[in-house]
Amino acid sequence: MKKITKIEYQKNNKDRVNIYLDDKFEFGIDLYIMIKYSLSKNMELDDEFISEILVEEDKAKAYNYAISVLSRSPKSEKELRTKIIQKGYDIDIANIIIDKLKVNKYIDDEDYSDRFIHDKINISKYGKRKIKDALYNKGIDRQIIDEKLSLISMDDEISRAYVLGEKKLKSMINIESSKKYVKLSSFLVSRGFEYETVRKVVSKLLSTDFYSCE
Repeated sequence: MKKITKIEYQKNNKDRVNIYLDDKFEFGIDLYIMIKYSLSKNMELDDEFISEILVEEDKAKAYNYAISVLSRSPKSEKELRTKIIQKGYDIDIANIIIDKLKVNKYIDDEDYSDRFIHDKINISKYGKRKIKDALYNKGIDRQIIDEKLSLISMDDEISRAYVLGEKKLKSMINIESSKKYVKLSSFLVSRGFEYETVRKVVSKLLSTDFYSCE
């Protein structure tokens, strides 16, 4: 057994305290942990109780780290779990933190997917295939991905691909007509549009381009 001989507030953070056991500094913890376990001077602690306190401290640190990550940019559940583990916390603590954040609505893969799709369509101008691959790599459930992307109509895809293709075609003035189809198709495929969408758009663009040159 070890006895708490001193508890002091940390100089640079009044929300944390230093715990001294048998007149030696032992560890620093969040103030709420001290209150949760009713720690006080002259209280005796066994090794098991100390371990429990330190695990709780790791949870508090991991939670605060996760909040700081989310404050900088939204993350999927998988992305955030990976960051917590890379920070040095074990997977059990990472899972506990993720569950707590989900309950508190700080992470929500459905909401994250909605925002991601909106940005990639309106800002990055991605096609559905590229968006689908990106969401899958972020650990989003396939069912969520399919449900969200099903809301994007073929007409919308074709319209966006056409605008991108039209802009690209204007930069291909000095390229031989026979090569335009391949280059334009490759460009739209790289932007994530499905092959059937690309075929329709490129055929229409080159048909228009042909007549505009006469």
